[in-house]
Amino acid sequence: MKFSSRNIYFILFSVGLLAAMAGPLKALIHYALDTENTHASQIVLIPFICGTLIYLNREKIFSSVRYAVLPALAPMIAGVVLFIAGKTVGLQFKEEGDQLAFMASSLVVLWVAGFLMFYGTTAFKAALFPLLFLVFCIPIPSFILERTIATLQLWSANMSYVLIKLSGTPVLRNGMIFKLPNLVIEVAPQCSGIRSGISILISSLLAGHLFLQTMWRRGLLVLIAVPVLIFKNALRIGTLSYLAVHVDKQILTSRLHQEGGIPFFVLGLILLYPVLALLIRSESKRRKPKDPDYRTIEAREVLPS
Repeated sequence: MKFSSRNIYFILFSVGLLAAMAGPLKALIHYALDTENTHASQIVLIPFICGTLIYLNREKIFSSVRYAVLPALAPMIAGVVLFIAGKTVGLQFKEEGDQLAFMASSLVVLWVAGFLMFYGTTAFKAALFPLLFLVFCIPIPSFILERTIATLQLWSANMSYVLIKLSGTPVLRNGMIFKLPNLVIEVAPQCSGIRSGISILISSLLAGHLFLQTMWRRGLLVLIAVPVLIFKNALRIGTLSYLAVHVDKQILTSRLHQEGGIPFFVLGLILLYPVLALLIRSESKRRKPKDPDYRTIEAREVLPS
């Protein structure tokens, strides 16, 4: 990607867009950095990941560039409509994240439209994944977030109940309430693991994009990430419950409970690695016969010396 006048125009467009959206952008960053919004902490990292992906694939993306004003017109209009909706309809929402969802959507769509306008459809298609990846900059609307958390909460409770039973610890369940010896715990919405769930989803999407070629294998990796997420979350609940019963109740108020999600997140990635490795291996075996040198190498091996 050469530092041409086209790039200067796009940089000026991006700076102007950020300046025009300075207020909503500042509010979005503040929202993402608020520790209570565990579902939004990834927002500040996504633009850097997107930029890195574009940079790594820059030769392919920018091998053929041209202005594309007409194709960019529709997303540009959509971005303006989202901005107006955020300033009007969005003000009626009680949740801050719902209004910011409109404004962040507007910012993302307008920037993507600018990319399309300055670099053309060929570059746009080549950069489609990192551009679509910017959707993770948008706060999850409350009606989607609440249903997602409730689902993760339910399945985490189901699996953690099984794990506690398998540990030999007596347990009675009433919905999300577990009664253990001298202890009652609740699998609350905060135990849903929504933050690590988003992180594992992002990690599986990135791994699929970087290491897999076929769409169905990429999709399979993401699908398998869901039960892995639920299992590692249930394992955390079950482990803390077991330690609270058999070691010390104070564990439920310790740093291990409050900040212990990172080791279990790492465990989730470790569990996903063999799946990724198998998918990579199956893909390489499928491509091997198509290698133009493969038959030549195979023929040489059977020729007498």
